[in-house]
Amino acid sequence: MRGRPGNETTAGWLLTCNSKTFDLEAFRRSGRELDSWRVSQLWGELAADDPFVLWLSGPRGGVVARGSLTGPARWEGKPDPAFWAEPPAPAHFVPLTVERWLSTPLPARTVRADPTFATATIVTMPGGRNPHRLSATQWDRLTHMIDAIV
Repeated sequence: MRGRPGNETTAGWLLTCNSKTFDLEAFRRSGRELDSWRVSQLWGELAADDPFVLWLSGPRGGVVARGSLTGPARWEGKPDPAFWAEPPAPAHFVPLTVERWLSTPLPARTVRADPTFATATIVTMPGGRNPHRLSATQWDRLTHMIDAIV
């Protein structure tokens, strides 16, 4: 994985899903497979085999899935509007595979309370653009927290 000069290497990505704009629960109930995600920055840094977690915003928010990217981000125009609150604008998407949907989300408040994430942009800029970088220390801690969920 790559990082910016002077910064710790990115070890994983945190992809965000705004529950007010995309109905992830309805999408999952529909039986469709999540195979790509909309990103608004860092396109050149996203690569096949990079690990990611999916973060759902809102009152029941937190980490809901873990997986890996299957290729670089690419321009795909407008996504299927079926699960969007408003028709989405054209965007870049990164292909991915979800390896695990968590039976119980890892709550956002739990992640935010852990000192490991004090400098993570999901904490310092929660409304920031998608995706968020996770350092090796943050990725290791997050995967440990996820693995503790049965």
